[in-house]
Amino acid sequence: MINPGFLTFFDISFIIAMLVISYLSKRLGDALKVAPFYKLLYITAAFVAVASIIDNVSVSYNVTTMPLISMALRFIAGAVSLIVALRYWSWLFSEFFRKQ
Repeated sequence: MINPGFLTFFDISFIIAMLVISYLSKRLGDALKVAPFYKLLYITAAFVAVASIIDNVSVSYNVTTMPLISMALRFIAGAVSLIVALRYWSWLFSEFFRKQ
């Protein structure tokens, strides 16, 4: 099993990254008149925070099914954040490949 203290570091990193990407996506969405999908990034940050809390609680109370739930929450958060980020930032791929 993964040490929850080690995993908490990555959870905090993910939460900060989602907050930064949501702020930048909001600004980009306002300029391009895109629907406010960036709000889903706040929800994914909350999912990761809940998953981190579940990990710490499961270690304290020695519950074996909780890590599965926390990993599912992390997977859902990662998938949703990837889809939302691609919705806002997919134009970068066409710009990158056009220059080469």
